[in-house]
Amino acid sequence: MFTTANGYVVGILRDNPEIQELLIQIDGYSEPERAYNYPGLYKRLITGDKVVVNTAAVKLGLGTGGRHFVIPEYLDCEQLKFPGHIMKLRYTPWQFPILAAEEEASPYHQQLTECQTLAGTPVVIAPLHSMLPGIILGFRSVQKKHPKIVYIMTDGAALPIALSELVRDLKSKLLLDLTVTCGHAFGGDLEAVSIPSALLVAKESINPDLIIVALGPGVVGTGTPFGFSGIEQSWVIDVVSKLQGIAIVAPRISSADMRRRHLGISHHTLTILKLANNPALVGLSKLIPASLMESIDNQLRGNQLLKMHQWYR
Repeated sequence: MFTTANGYVVGILRDNPEIQELLIQIDGYSEPERAYNYPGLYKRLITGDKVVVNTAAVKLGLGTGGRHFVIPEYLDCEQLKFPGHIMKLRYTPWQFPILAAEEEASPYHQQLTECQTLAGTPVVIAPLHSMLPGIILGFRSVQKKHPKIVYIMTDGAALPIALSELVRDLKSKLLLDLTVTCGHAFGGDLEAVSIPSALLVAKESINPDLIIVALGPGVVGTGTPFGFSGIEQSWVIDVVSKLQGIAIVAPRISSADMRRRHLGISHHTLTILKLANNPALVGLSKLIPASLMESIDNQLRGNQLLKMHQWYR
């Protein structure tokens, strides 16, 4: 079960429409602590407001998720109006409805009843949320015109897209045109029920030049071969291929990670590529040092991946 604590707001560090970063003085703590509040699920808080916070992530010393989170007190909650009938966080006390692009009330419903193909649209499948800027800037650098780019955020990590400062920054700089949140992830420009449907929503909404599929901040890993939330990318490769898109995998590569399983090509990427039933295009940068490339080649040969996928260097 999660752990809670009482406190009150002593400062507002960031105040965006979809998320607030607050300083909370928690009862029994000597110094204020940082916490997030989602106004769309509760209300906008001001200095002096009393709050209850979920403290579990901080007590566990987690990374991306290592903040306190304000728990809505629904007796004191603003009467929020939600469109649509598809529930996010289903069968929990916090379930709420959204308007999914697939619903009859959606302007995309008719298109989605007929569309079954990506028609050759390239789809980059990325294992880390932090890869978004590099993928977008790299793609833009080889385009003669301003490309239309869609980001699909799956529900394998953070669920609220509001948590992503990267997405806010990319959109404010007009580098990212549209976001789609799927599954139980929420808060995108458009909502979709599933990953395959999200791909078609992206295609039908703005006919993009590029679609990126990646988890939100905070991927889960356990050090076991299959116990990481990014494993969903193996079937994203297959779905993209089945829908006649071009599946491109951005590999996770490091020479600095102290964890052996992530040195060279991470075991996450190797597992994803081994589980996929369809070939993907995988790029290896020309800037990778020769010694690291040799290590990567050994990994690929050892996992019999050189012939399973198309490698570009």
